[in-house]
Amino acid sequence: MTRRMFKTALAAFALSLSGCATSYGAQTVAPSGYDYNTAIADSVDQQLLLNLVRLRYRDTVVFMNITSVTTQHQYSAGLSAENNIPFRQASDGGTLITPSAAYSESPTITYAPVSGTEFATNLLSPISPETIVLLANSGWSIERLMNCCIEHLGRLSNAPSASGPTPSQLPDNSEFRRLARFLRQLQMREQVYVERWVSEAGEPEDANLFVDAGQGFECEELKRLLGISSCEAQFSLVPHHTVRDGTELRVQTRSVLGALYNLSHAVLVPEEHMRAGYVTQSSVVSPNTATWRAFLADQFQIKTSKTDPGHAFVKIQYRDHWFWIEDSDLESKTTFSLILFLVSLQSAASEGVTPLLTVSASR
Repeated sequence: MTRRMFKTALAAFALSLSGCATSYGAQTVAPSGYDYNTAIADSVDQQLLLNLVRLRYRDTVVFMNITSVTTQHQYSAGLSAENNIPFRQASDGGTLITPSAAYSESPTITYAPVSGTEFATNLLSPISPETIVLLANSGWSIERLMNCCIEHLGRLSNAPSASGPTPSQLPDNSEFRRLARFLRQLQMREQVYVERWVSEAGEPEDANLFVDAGQGFECEELKRLLGISSCEAQFSLVPHHTVRDGTELRVQTRSVLGALYNLSHAVLVPEEHMRAGYVTQSSVVSPNTATWRAFLADQFQIKTSKTDPGHAFVKIQYRDHWFWIEDSDLESKTTFSLILFLVSLQSAASEGVTPLLTVSASR
């Protein structure tokens, strides 16, 4: 190969590598972004599951947010040439051209603890009536909202003791669950709706739950459950600590932390941990509510085993055991999404978030 031919080949090859590198970089932007999206979603799910399990064991819970994800893509290309000149005849020599290319990605992830007085206050504050209104009007089941987030509806109680560490006795909320399911049936027929009233000045006023049971059996069932004399009822949605007229029908909400504790009772615990006294075993006081899963109307459960469950919606390893939610358990997945949304609302409203850990990784 002559020197001129070599230069020509070298220029052509370098140009082709430059074009390939540019095209490759553009093609990796979208796939890389999707990968990070999936990884962050998995991380958020695992953190919530871990904290629910920790609450069951009365261990410390910590919430961490991923505040930023940055990444650098590096591409390089090279070309080397080696001349082979034999001892006898130089004309028999040749040139070996060796191309090379490399790609690297260096992501940097910044974590921050969700902390501070405001976050703690929000976590302990009752879920706002506005949130219930928005969720109910966005298509969420009134039954799921009641079982998860409501402590009282009218004269019926959904066991305030379940809003804290696991109590020694499993409360009986069977009548409350019956009302929640009944209202869900009415909601599907558009006989239940929730709204937020606005004053003439444009200021939001009370949030209200309206129920119209029609006539016949459903009317009698509503009157029996609520102890009222009418087939129609109007409830005011108020925070738990609010005091109103004693004759008013009220819906009182749990706090976000109370809702988390409420769901944590449905974490199944290994038998050896039960025997060791790591968790509270609640005695049954009524056959109508024999398990915590029944207490939550079969809408949430976290399973456990010694071995990796394999494919699951979300899973974590804690205290040498696996805890997970089945991918086919649609009820638990939906309730999990609900509480994740509520926690996210509290986190977004909080201040005092400072970076804790920055992790740089390369691949």
